[in-house]
Amino acid sequence: LINTQYSYIIMSSGNEGCSCINQTSILASLDNRDCTTANGLPPGIYLTLGGSCVAYDYGSSACLQHDLIHDPICQGDPSTAVVRPWCFQSWCFVDANSCKKNSEEDMYKSEYFPPQYDIYYSYTTCNSTDYFTQSTDTLSVAGGVNITAAVPTFQHPMMNKQLPDGTLLWTTTEDKRYYFDDTIPYGGIYIDYINSIVKLSDGDIQNVTFTHTSRASAKQHPRSSFTAAVQDVENGLVDMAVGPFWITGQRLKMTTFTVPLISDKTVLVIPKPGTKNDLIYEIQKVLEPFTYGLWGVAIAITIVASLLSVWFSDREMAAKKRYGLKLRQQGKPWKRRKLAYFRLILDAFLEKGMFFFSAGIEQDTGASLPHKVLMFGFGFFILIAVSAYVANLAAFLTQSGLETSVGSMKEVIDGNIPICGHPALEEEIRMKWPDGKWVFTSDGFEGMLEAYARGDCKVLAIGREDTIMDMNIIKRVCELDLVYTDVLVTENPIAFPINPQLASAFSYWMYTAEKTYGIDLNSAKQAFIEKNDIKPQCEVELSQLSGAEEVDDFTRVSSSNMFL
Repeated sequence: LINTQYSYIIMSSGNEGCSCINQTSILASLDNRDCTTANGLPPGIYLTLGGSCVAYDYGSSACLQHDLIHDPICQGDPSTAVVRPWCFQSWCFVDANSCKKNSEEDMYKSEYFPPQYDIYYSYTTCNSTDYFTQSTDTLSVAGGVNITAAVPTFQHPMMNKQLPDGTLLWTTTEDKRYYFDDTIPYGGIYIDYINSIVKLSDGDIQNVTFTHTSRASAKQHPRSSFTAAVQDVENGLVDMAVGPFWITGQRLKMTTFTVPLISDKTVLVIPKPGTKNDLIYEIQKVLEPFTYGLWGVAIAITIVASLLSVWFSDREMAAKKRYGLKLRQQGKPWKRRKLAYFRLILDAFLEKGMFFFSAGIEQDTGASLPHKVLMFGFGFFILIAVSAYVANLAAFLTQSGLETSVGSMKEVIDGNIPICGHPALEEEIRMKWPDGKWVFTSDGFEGMLEAYARGDCKVLAIGREDTIMDMNIIKRVCELDLVYTDVLVTENPIAFPINPQLASAFSYWMYTAEKTYGIDLNSAKQAFIEKNDIKPQCEVELSQLSGAEEVDDFTRVSSSNMFL
């Protein structure tokens, strides 16, 4: 037993399978943390910068009330100060590998020491209650932190500034002075969303202060202000960055990200197509209810019915009556007889074709029984075909149609069509579409649109989520007469780049906001739109254009579903 000012300490080496170990040598080897303990002997180390000074044998070798023995925080006068509950609990450092394999004891990695040192502690191996970990779990997640966040650019209504006279700043190109002036407050959908997270945390996140990116990072990453903001997070100039940040391989090398807000689909943006109204298109619509395969089946059945009708009829009489020819006349040249047979078959095919298109069968009371059976079967086929055709015809006739020049990425690549892409996605896009004729500009979406206007590319690959609410970009899209398609180029999650030490806590509040309170980016968008009465400048979705309605392939009648 060891007697202390407050209690008797019972020596123990921990429960079986998870014994206490000696970490004195590791604590003694830590550089730049030396200190002198309260009694001057033995020498010790600081647990945290400016925090408690403990001896090298702190937590080692035995189940003891190490905090009560070594930590000055636990050695105050109980009559005048509150002593924390964990001060009276026994614990020790343990071997994590041994405990995981041979015991069911709880253990945690100590945050007092550098991550390269695997120093773990356990209260349960000493049969104590872990008030220390419980207290850190219940106090807070982020610890009442104040966060500084970089805003990479203005993208109204997602991120903007408003001057005292009410003028909204849409882009950073209007006047750089305003962007670097932090006295002008930020606003927009993403700013409102962050502020709602702060409010929801109820003091766990004290405040988020918005600022600009550094000029040095902007110089280092001239092609993307967003990557420049990520650089500031990596350099420790800010704690996080706010905006629609794609998670890319390059940026993941620089810092961590929060949980994704949404997944952004980069799609093809093409010139707005014209309307089809020529005669050929109107003729094609009449044939559309059936697939080409089914039309082939109908023609084949008509040919077979024509041949059999000639076979089952009195060919001699028909040839004499229609053409004045005798098929069996002696001395008749074979070529003339073949011509007569061909005319009979052609005549029968045209007759059966008229039956098919008029949806009726001529009744010949004098025909043979085999011929009548044949016509009965052919008539039943006509009944099925006409019923299916008429049922689908109206849906196709009401389409006006659009003259789209691009239907897929394969068409674009096979046609060697130049595509403007965003520089931040160059690595991902080239990896996915290596054969594409890509043009990557130096100034983000604005540079892409200018390159298109100059004729450097014929189509663009633009992130829908990243731009569809950007009033400046949408205005330019309308001016250039472009539309968004559903042709997928690539897909990237959107999240906030953040200091690794804050990623888990901030992600927790983002997750809680969505799952518990229904607060997410989409709700922030809707609230901002309703509050500011934002209306679209033009129709930029191909699927919403008049005449863009497409009849699903499954609604066209094919040979496989017509008879099932």
